[in-house]
Amino acid sequence: MKARHVVLALALLAGSKAFAQEVEIRSGEHPDYSRLVFETDAAQAWVLGRGPDGYLLKFDNPDLRFDLGGVFDRMPRRRLADAALVAPGLVSLRVGTDAHVEAFELRPGVLVLDFRSGPAPNGSPFEAALLPPVSEPTSPPPQAPEPPQPTVLPAPPAPSLTAPQGDPATIAEPAPPPVQRTESAAIRLPIDLDLRSPLASATGMKPPAAMVEQMLEPEIPPAETDPRVAMMQSELMKQIGRATAQGLLEPAVDIPSVEASPASNEPHGDTTTPDHGTAEHGQAETPETEHHTPSDWRNMRVETSMDLGLDFPSGDGPIAADGTRCLSDSKFDLNGWGGDRTPGEVFAEKRAALLDMRDATDPAGAVGLAQAYIAFGFGAEARAVLNVAGTDTPDVPLLRELAAIVDNGQADNPELFDGQMSCPTRAALWAALARPVLGDLSDLDRTALLESFSELPIHIRRHLGPTLAERFLAAGDQATALQIRNAVARTGERGRTEDLTIVEAQIELARGADDKADRKIEEVVSSGGQGTADALALQIETGLGRGRVPSVDSLNLAESLAFERRGTASGTRLLTLAIRGHGARGDFETAFAMLAHHGLEAQTELSSELLEELAQRGSDEAFMREVYAGAMTLPKLSADSEARLAVADRLTKMGFPDRASAVLQPVKPRGTTRERLVRARLALAQARAGEAQQYLAGIETAEADELRAQIAKQQGNLQSAADYLGAAGDSEAQSAMAWRARDWNGVETLGAPEERAFVQTRREQEPAPISDEPSLAVARDALGASETMRDRLQAILNRPATQN
Repeated sequence: MKARHVVLALALLAGSKAFAQEVEIRSGEHPDYSRLVFETDAAQAWVLGRGPDGYLLKFDNPDLRFDLGGVFDRMPRRRLADAALVAPGLVSLRVGTDAHVEAFELRPGVLVLDFRSGPAPNGSPFEAALLPPVSEPTSPPPQAPEPPQPTVLPAPPAPSLTAPQGDPATIAEPAPPPVQRTESAAIRLPIDLDLRSPLASATGMKPPAAMVEQMLEPEIPPAETDPRVAMMQSELMKQIGRATAQGLLEPAVDIPSVEASPASNEPHGDTTTPDHGTAEHGQAETPETEHHTPSDWRNMRVETSMDLGLDFPSGDGPIAADGTRCLSDSKFDLNGWGGDRTPGEVFAEKRAALLDMRDATDPAGAVGLAQAYIAFGFGAEARAVLNVAGTDTPDVPLLRELAAIVDNGQADNPELFDGQMSCPTRAALWAALARPVLGDLSDLDRTALLESFSELPIHIRRHLGPTLAERFLAAGDQATALQIRNAVARTGERGRTEDLTIVEAQIELARGADDKADRKIEEVVSSGGQGTADALALQIETGLGRGRVPSVDSLNLAESLAFERRGTASGTRLLTLAIRGHGARGDFETAFAMLAHHGLEAQTELSSELLEELAQRGSDEAFMREVYAGAMTLPKLSADSEARLAVADRLTKMGFPDRASAVLQPVKPRGTTRERLVRARLALAQARAGEAQQYLAGIETAEADELRAQIAKQQGNLQSAADYLGAAGDSEAQSAMAWRARDWNGVETLGAPEERAFVQTRREQEPAPISDEPSLAVARDALGASETMRDRLQAILNRPATQN
């Protein structure tokens, strides 16, 4: 084969799209950042910097293929506004306003970009300018002096290839005469092959170009290394060396070697060796190079204690949104562990394999028996087997958590499932079951979760389905909760349980169908079965949320069931609802007595709710009893600031400012409007008008104006007091204050009819000045005016008490 043929074939293969490497791109949204992950089979050199419209991410490998179509399927365009491939290996990242990006390698071949809100930290290495590639050169590249005449290859559809100077494989034969071209045939040199070619528009990649094109790539200055990064690298190398010396690290010697390709072993001097394949088939055969390089090339394998304990897969497999490996489906195969046989048959078989031929515990047998117990819902038995066997196989920690979920509805160590909710495996289901409260659901793989739940054995679906549905309802995901309910209901009558009916009632409540929900709840309460307690709790809680007062019979039943279930979460919930119910009925004496008897006064939320209800709706007798001899005297009473403000405000209005001051003493000033109004009223009641006026500074409400009127009255400025009452909208009080201030214009405008008549009479019948020797007519006029004034005043005094 001719050497030039080999060079041409390799060049064409290098530019072929079939050899391009696909980049797996994943995205995810988190509360504090948006994440974009680029994963390749092998480590790639990259650089990130500022571009004309955000950031530019450049990979040194131009053959990488990017599919950015699904970037925004799982993340909004808030921090990252757009992502596009603008040149081979160059990705443009347009960020939102007031956002920046941070990048790091999770491991070789996995590049993570976190887009965060706010300005970039000082000294960020990713804020340096990164120039985009030049699409059209402004000047021709420099010409080498007197280059040797290159070999002109036959004219294939691909561009011409010029070999470097001095290569004997390409200049062994003299060059043929140049091909004559007409004037109309434009010659496209390799330098013109840019992004405007049809290949570029179709695939977004450049076609293979001559070596001169490499000279047109912009030279990107290397980013300055952060001193902290250099220090961290130095410290990391020291720790790796120390761990290696102590035997904690071992070289990965099982990496396959790379065999030399046949083409690399061929001598360059002799290029005239006849090729029998060419003569036989009439064409040159290019030897195929076998690539033995593994897809995940590393010279070190890192495993943590968690990896060793749980036997996380180290090879290819799904990766969670946070970059961790997903647990495989085989670790949650309850159907395979139980099979279609009866529990007795399975347990007998597994117990028989528990001991080996030496009557010693077989670890594999112990794991198999524990898996069988979990498959049939016996979590405590599974943990007992693992404890007695004392095995430390990698599956044991996970099996313990599965057993806890089956028994208690949640894991003892839920952190074991961190990040697994985003996995497209059965791990997503068990990660949702691990915690009592679901967090952020943006990364949840709902399809995997619902499929995994639907394939569970019927008895496990019946057992865990209501719990899982309730968690999604609490998280506001009604659609997923309904799908879980449907998966349980599909099991037929065996799936129809009281727990499922309660879940259906909760779904109806979430939809706003209160009547349907009430009927379902009443159905379970009337049945008297095991679900009565939970249904009654839901009934009382729903009624309190609607402002309904529970019946005495419901509260008595709740107290009875709470006593039966004392010490459990269900019993505590019923007891708490019974106390809240007595408070809603106005029976604060019973409510606070139960609170103290059961030692619940330290529950801040419950105590605060009762105290606020007492301050707002309690009678004076009940209020004063609890303040001076009841709840407020309990040494362990825990109440929040809002409850104490409500109690202190009522005490101030009732004329007990000293006790109100003692109630407010534990409250730290926060400067809220509510707090400032209460403290201003208290200061005014304690004759501290100046302090009260400072508390009201900047508050423009009717209540604040009324307090300012009282401050002005206390300071003797009755006219200002009348003005503040007018600003507060209390015209009657303003008129009364104007009367006291002798503001007759204000009384004539705002006063009652009797008051206005008096002012009018006073003005119209102003007595004439009496001289030393008054006339009889003047005396009669003065006497008549005084009689009229007396009648007007008597009419004012005879008004009903509500108008005084």
